[in-house]
Amino acid sequence: MSNNLKKLLFIPDSHIPYHNKRAFKLMLKVANDFKPDITVILGDFADMYSVSRFIKDPSRKNNLKWEIAEVNKELNNVDKIGSSTKIFIDGNHEFRLNRYINEKVPELDGMLNVKQAFKLQERGWIHVPYRQDYKLGKVYLTHDVNQAGRYSIFRVLDTYMHSVVTGHTHRMAYIVESDGVGNPVLSATFGWLGDTSKIDYIHRITAIKNYVLGFGVGYMEQNTGIVYTTPVPIIRNKCVLNGKMYQG
Repeated sequence: MSNNLKKLLFIPDSHIPYHNKRAFKLMLKVANDFKPDITVILGDFADMYSVSRFIKDPSRKNNLKWEIAEVNKELNNVDKIGSSTKIFIDGNHEFRLNRYINEKVPELDGMLNVKQAFKLQERGWIHVPYRQDYKLGKVYLTHDVNQAGRYSIFRVLDTYMHSVVTGHTHRMAYIVESDGVGNPVLSATFGWLGDTSKIDYIHRITAIKNYVLGFGVGYMEQNTGIVYTTPVPIIRNKCVLNGKMYQG
């Protein structure tokens, strides 16, 4: 591979501790083989169910301390991939923690937040708060722009008018258009790594139909900043990258 290229890993919405553990382990298996220089978490890595506004299932372990511990366990595994640059983007689920503290216990403001709970500074992660973005080369990275549904990938591109990678929808889609003067711009989203059996906020069949297990990889030209991305769907706990099949 050219020394001019940096390898990228995109980890989509995982909703830990309610993630699909087999799919997540498969993603880690591929990542440890791929050896990305840059790892990007696209938001909703954590679910934060215990501090959500939804009516909660009493059969679940409704414990914030446990949720945070489970997220940190999986973040340990992501750290072991060994990327030199790591970018953690908050999603609307991470934002649940900040909102809960602001609304319920404002006295704790500054004592507990996402950055502290997941030890992002100590781990060496670049932290991007919810509703903000990070520019990596010539592509913007953000969780969402208040868009969802099948056509959100187009609406995101219309909003940025620039290449952008997002999470949030749990769908897998990739489009390339022109900015009007002949420069290609992309909009990509890489599915999710969550568990549809744990969903209780929409009809489960809707999630099964629309949500796609997978993740993304890419390459960035260091001299131009152009980013090339590739969706990696997980099908029956298998996926293929660079001509090699991986099975969880």
